[in-house]
Amino acid sequence: MKNVFDVRVFRRFRAALFLVAAVAGSTAVAAQQGDLTSSAGVFVSPTNAKRKPRQGERATVKVAPHRRNRSGAGKTTTPAVTPDKTGGRRPPAENAEALNAKGEAAIEAGRFQDAVGLLTKAVGLRPGYPDAHYNLGLAHFSLGNYAEASKALGTTTRLDEKDEEAFALLGAALLNSGRHAEAVVAYERASKLSPRNVETFYGLGSALAGAGNSDRAIEAYRQVLILKPDHADAQLDLADAYSEKGRFAEAVESYRLVLRQTPSNSEAATSLGDAYRALERYAEAAAAYKDAARLKPDDAAVLESLGYVTGREKRWPEAASALKQAIRLKPDITDAYVNLAWVYNNTNQFQEAVGILKQVIARRPDAPKAHFNLGFAYTRMAQTGGKKGEELKALYNQAAESFGAAVSQRPDWPEAHTNLGGALGGTGRFKEAIASHLAALRLKPDYPGALFNLAVAYRKDGNKKEALKTYEKLKSLNSKLADTLYPLIK
Repeated sequence: MKNVFDVRVFRRFRAALFLVAAVAGSTAVAAQQGDLTSSAGVFVSPTNAKRKPRQGERATVKVAPHRRNRSGAGKTTTPAVTPDKTGGRRPPAENAEALNAKGEAAIEAGRFQDAVGLLTKAVGLRPGYPDAHYNLGLAHFSLGNYAEASKALGTTTRLDEKDEEAFALLGAALLNSGRHAEAVVAYERASKLSPRNVETFYGLGSALAGAGNSDRAIEAYRQVLILKPDHADAQLDLADAYSEKGRFAEAVESYRLVLRQTPSNSEAATSLGDAYRALERYAEAAAAYKDAARLKPDDAAVLESLGYVTGREKRWPEAASALKQAIRLKPDITDAYVNLAWVYNNTNQFQEAVGILKQVIARRPDAPKAHFNLGFAYTRMAQTGGKKGEELKALYNQAAESFGAAVSQRPDWPEAHTNLGGALGGTGRFKEAIASHLAALRLKPDYPGALFNLAVAYRKDGNKKEALKTYEKLKSLNSKLADTLYPLIK
């Protein structure tokens, strides 16, 4: 058989080409990104729509300045007024206690910078004065100076090892500085000194979660909910911790509890959608994302996720609408274009798929998924509508060019290699097709779709012996697919 383009050659080959993606339908192209290769291209599971909060960003610290002298030096005293050399009376020099009292008043009035100045003088005059160090730490914390707050509060806890408020506030300062492991130690000490303090356990949970210890974070959040069952933030963070551990069914229940307490909580609605999506309960995920989109209509990430789950449900008009809205809100989200093209390919709107993918590729050429779906659109245009001759060959050449770009940008993508081979075979370039299918099999040796198409390409290239050997390999992996292959190569 000559290695030239012939309409008769690929009529049988075209039937085989349809099977390339069908075999890969349950295969994740990149598991970490949730890519799904199907008969219409690649459909990309978005990253979770909910923005993961910085641990501790919901944590609150309900403390007041210390009014008593924890060092045991007695009550605050006012120095006696002494006469000056002229016989008049001069005001006393301010002592540490007086400065501390003024610092407390400044904190209560919200004049935190003034408080820092007063309390810095107080600890300078009396370095062993724990209340002044505590109040200085509180003033710095209120200004967002967490590093300075940590220093002052660390001194407080060294001077007074039973000051549960100082340990709790130190934990919060360390947490907000991103020093999660140290924050855990401080919060643990505070929780032992005050075992029924809700906010201490909540801070401990946040610190543990930030330190990557989801199991212990779950225990801490549960303790919060034992002490205060209606603590919606703890319930939400508990659900997040369940999600981090992959315990999505438990996460669903926790997110639903949050929404029963606070129905307008868009963060919980979004996260509920993410958890349902992880469980592949797409209809329920769609309902949750719709609620989130109602609460936050300008959230592109929520709409992108809604488009994905309705697409998985084959609710094409809803999927297209949501993805278009996401793109309008955030024109640079490449995966939304990729998924919209996937929807178009599934509804035989191939020209629309080509148009939107060319648009995104013009702006961002290094988008392998976009090139991949563009290759599928051209392939489907070649396979439908009775295309013949040079028109047909041109479409397969465009498909090959697009799949080739995907391979160039993602050389570790076996589905891209074998679909490139399919497009090359459509133009009669069977030797190049064989090389592409072999490349796919080097990456994924037990890939039935690549074996199927490799056998077809061998046969079309006139190498029946290799085609039959490949058929035998396929038969050991997928006998049903091998039965479909055999008539094409015998």
